[in-house]
Amino acid sequence: MKMLLTIIIGLFCTATVYADCAGTGIWIFPSGQTIKQNAIFVLDGYAESQKVIKGLNKKHNIYLRSGNKKIKLLVTEICVGQFYLTQAVLKPETELEAGLEYTMHIDNLPKYESFNKYNKTIQKYEPVTYKVVHEKDNEKPQLISKPKELEKTLIHFGCGPSIHVIFSNPVKDNSEVIIKTTVKNQKTGKKTTYYIQPDGDKIKVGHGMCSGAFDFEEKSDNYEVEFSFMDASGNLTAWSGEPLKFSKPTKETNYDDE
Repeated sequence: MKMLLTIIIGLFCTATVYADCAGTGIWIFPSGQTIKQNAIFVLDGYAESQKVIKGLNKKHNIYLRSGNKKIKLLVTEICVGQFYLTQAVLKPETELEAGLEYTMHIDNLPKYESFNKYNKTIQKYEPVTYKVVHEKDNEKPQLISKPKELEKTLIHFGCGPSIHVIFSNPVKDNSEVIIKTTVKNQKTGKKTTYYIQPDGDKIKVGHGMCSGAFDFEEKSDNYEVEFSFMDASGNLTAWSGEPLKFSKPTKETNYDDE
């Protein structure tokens, strides 16, 4: 009877999570409207959309098009997150031409899949399009100081938690920055690497109720992390020195106390 009850609760939780969370999703870095001639891209796939990411340039050709000009996007790296996320780092096969507007295309997408980008200016979703400025960026992001832990958050929603360890983001650059984050479980030695976008001046390591790059195992409390900072042209400021050690959140966050 106890086993049956456990199964029923598990099925109910799974149904609740999927009811609250979408089943697909693809999003792109950078999110702005303009890029440099030596731009790179990072494409994330959520849940069922992870299959698209893993199938890029196999089942799903990916490229930029401007009029009759077509530039293939090469997959230079695949990162698999720990909770329903997979991403690909993409580099144009040839240099982008200044002054042109390119639209990104993915062939043979499933009927249920959509690929677009949110335009903050007009507050609408539109095709993934960029205007190329007459400039190359070869300067690495500048670190003002080392990141440091700011706080831990743990909030339970439905049948799953949103759990994060939040670090400062002391980086400066003239373009958008994405952070190559490597987390190591000190008990098992397992390492996971994923590029995460900062939340302003904060770096959130963990996952939400529906998905996320990093998960904290039930029987593992202690971890360490390294951050390398990459801009929208692929210039990377690599981590140096010892990793930052941290423990996973265990106490429910109570914002009423703040």
